[in-house]
Amino acid sequence: MKIFRTFEEIIDYAIDKEMDEIEFYSEIADRMDRKNVKGLFRNIALEKTARMLRLEKMKDMNSELNLDEIQDMKIAGSLQDVDVCRNDLSYQDALIIAMKKEKAKFKFYLNVAESAANKECKETFLALASDEARQKLRFELEYDEHVLVEN
Repeated sequence: MKIFRTFEEIIDYAIDKEMDEIEFYSEIADRMDRKNVKGLFRNIALEKTARMLRLEKMKDMNSELNLDEIQDMKIAGSLQDVDVCRNDLSYQDALIIAMKKEKAKFKFYLNVAESAANKECKETFLALASDEARQKLRFELEYDEHVLVEN
């Protein structure tokens, strides 16, 4: 359970998570054989980089949040037992892990948005949540079109 005490802690946490995901998606892209699959993961890593820069700019907002509402986010709880460092990580495994990561980040941003005290901050976190949902959908579509068809 992650407990946040300040707005800056939330932003720093989000930036750290984005950086972790940039590294993850870049590594996954390097492991994939198909060009279009490499491109998918590289594009997501680039989007995460842009999001990280957006979060850096938010540090200047010094927004008010109701931090009592952001105490148990349960980020990526189901991912703890998944070994993402395996050399034999399949395309299907990579997509499943990616979908779970995006879902967890969506919930995180949505939860933070609900506790935002000012409109600009709330709208920014809702936009970030929307970005995460869109990325999850891209992975779901890829899974549906290429993994489910093959199985």
